[in-house]
Amino acid sequence: MSSAPIYAAARYWEKRYSTHGRLWGDGPSELARLAVARLRPAGAAVRDADAPPFTLIDVGCGYGRDCRYLAAELGCRVLGLDPSPAAVAAARQARRPGLDVEYLVDDAASFAGDAAHAGRFDVAFAGNVYHLLSPGGRRDFAAALAALVRPGGLLFLSTLSPRDPQHYAVGEPVLGEQRSWVDHVYLHFCTADELSAAFQAFAVLDLEERSYEEHNASGVTHRHASWFLEGRRR
Repeated sequence: MSSAPIYAAARYWEKRYSTHGRLWGDGPSELARLAVARLRPAGAAVRDADAPPFTLIDVGCGYGRDCRYLAAELGCRVLGLDPSPAAVAAARQARRPGLDVEYLVDDAASFAGDAAHAGRFDVAFAGNVYHLLSPGGRRDFAAALAALVRPGGLLFLSTLSPRDPQHYAVGEPVLGEQRSWVDHVYLHFCTADELSAAFQAFAVLDLEERSYEEHNASGVTHRHASWFLEGRRR
C-alpha cells in the first residue's frame, strides 16, 4: 500500500503534454458532446436570447480541444484554465479564427481565490479532472466551481467510476483511502453518493454512469466508465 500517494498531477501532465502533445487528438470529449447536446436546445435557460453570449470556464482544459468545440458549437465565450504551461501553449497555438476563447495557466482554487471572479461564469465545465485530485484537492475544487458559477448557472463534470475497466484497482492502493490507487499518477474513483455530497452547492439535474471508448492520438483505444454530472448552482 502507498502511504504517500503522488498528488503531483500537474507535473505528470506537464511531462506528458511536453512529450506527446495532443494526447487524444482534436475531437471533443464525451462530456463536451453531452454539454453541447444539453446546452444547445436550452440556451435560453443559460442566458436570455438578447443578452451577450454566455460565459463558460473549462477547468483543466488541457490543449483546448473541448474549448474550441464548445465555442464553435454554442457560440459562447470560453476561458480555458490549466496548470500545465505546455498544454496552454499548445492550446494557444491551435487557436481558430472567429472563436471567443482565451487560455490561462492556473488552477481552479487559485483562480477562484480572486474575488473578481466570483459568480463570473454561466457554465463550468470539468472533464476528467476530479479523479486526479487528493481528498483536500477535491474539496477545494468543488468549492472553487461553486464560487465561479453564478446562481442558476450550470456545471458539467465527468470523473471515473469504480466500474472503469481501464484504471480501477490498477497500481498501489492508497493507505487510508477508499477507491484510490497510484499508477504513475494518483486516481480516485467516486460513487454517485460521494459526488452528490461533494457538490451540494449545485442541485443535481442529472447524474449518470456512462461507458464509452476514448481514442488517443496514437490509435490506442481505452474503454472507460465515468460519472457525468449536470448541476444547477443553487
